[in-house]
Amino acid sequence: MTRRITRREGDTGEVNITPLLDIVFILLIFFIVTATFLQEEGFGLNAPEENPPEDQTRPPPTLVLSVRPDGFVRVNDLRMIDPRSVKPVVEEFKAREPRGVVLVSAAPEARAETTVLVLDQSRQAGVEPAVGLQEGAAAAPASR
Repeated sequence: MTRRITRREGDTGEVNITPLLDIVFILLIFFIVTATFLQEEGFGLNAPEENPPEDQTRPPPTLVLSVRPDGFVRVNDLRMIDPRSVKPVVEEFKAREPRGVVLVSAAPEARAETTVLVLDQSRQAGVEPAVGLQEGAAAAPASR
């Protein structure tokens, strides 16, 4: 007797992959647990502070030495001094304000010798001053 295998159209084969997924997850857990993790050294990053220190946000104090056309020097628009007495004024300012900046401002009509004397006095006091030239009526071109 020969048996004949007949297939019905509604009867299809089913593949169960649940055991396969279980084995894959077990292998995944095994490899994660047995893996060696290396501690690699890198360089650290310093994040900026939220509020910078106050001395970085505030401009430094300034000593303004204005060289006038009459040969005198005006200190911070408060007092007049002789150009030869600039050194002690600058030394006192630097002792009081170590971060301070010295600005030498020369009028257009001021003599160059007086301005150079003020610059030399400031440098002898241990300060490299910033130099500015004032604009005035004499520096403007003559109108026709």
